[in-house]
Amino acid sequence: MIPPPRVSIIIPALNEERSLGGLLADLAAQKGRRPDEVLVVDAGSHDRTAAVARGFRGVRVLRGEPPPAKGRNLGASAATGDLLVFLDADVRLEADFLERFVGEIAERGLHVACPRYLPQPGASLGVRAAHACFNLLFRLCQRALPSGAGHCIAVRREVFLEGGGFDPELKFDDVELVRRLSRGRRFAITGQSVFVSDRRYREEGTLRTFLRHLLISIPFALGRFGWANRIDYPFGRHQLP
Repeated sequence: MIPPPRVSIIIPALNEERSLGGLLADLAAQKGRRPDEVLVVDAGSHDRTAAVARGFRGVRVLRGEPPPAKGRNLGASAATGDLLVFLDADVRLEADFLERFVGEIAERGLHVACPRYLPQPGASLGVRAAHACFNLLFRLCQRALPSGAGHCIAVRREVFLEGGGFDPELKFDDVELVRRLSRGRRFAITGQSVFVSDRRYREEGTLRTFLRHLLISIPFALGRFGWANRIDYPFGRHQLP
C-alpha cells in the first residue's frame, strides 16, 4: 500500500493580517487530513502579518520579498513534503478540503492540480457569475491549455524541482507554472473548491475587474505570458479585507 504523501502548505503574504488568520484557522481545523507543515513567507509586511502567523502553533514564518513568485519559491525550497500546496493568504477552506483534495490527487495520480475557485459567502451575483465563467473556461480547456491561479495550486515536489519553480519575472507566474509543469504530465481541475476573496472586485468594480481578467486571458491562451506584464494589475495593495 502506497503511503499518503506528506503535504506542505506554502503561503506567500504581504500585508495580510486581516485575512491570513482565517486561512490558518481553517488549516488547523482540517478534518481527516491535516497539513504536515505550514510555511508562511512574509514579503516584508508593514502590518502584523508575521505576528498573526506566529500565533498559530506549528506555523513556520520565513522572511521573503516581493513578488509572490519569490515567496513561493522560497517556501518550496524550505518545504519537506511530497506534495506542495500553494495557497493565497486570503482564501478560505472547507473543513474536509485537504482530505478530499489530496485524496483525489493521489487516486488519479496527478502531478499538478487545481481546485475550483469560488467567491466567499456574501459575494454579489455579478462576482459569482464571473467566477462561474472562469471556472467553466478552466475546466473546458484543462487538456489543451491547463490553467490555474495562485489561490490554490498543488504540485508534486519532484515535478516542481525539476521544472525550476515559479518565474519571478512574470506578473502571472502562477498560470505560467501550471501550463509549463503540466506539459507531458497529468493535470486536472479537481472536484473541490477553495473560497477566494472578492476584494479586488469590490475595490475596482465588478465589470472592470471581469473585463480585465478577460483581457489577461488572451496572452495566456497564446502562451505569451510576458505580454501580460504590461497589464496594470497591482498586488499587495488592497484596502479591503
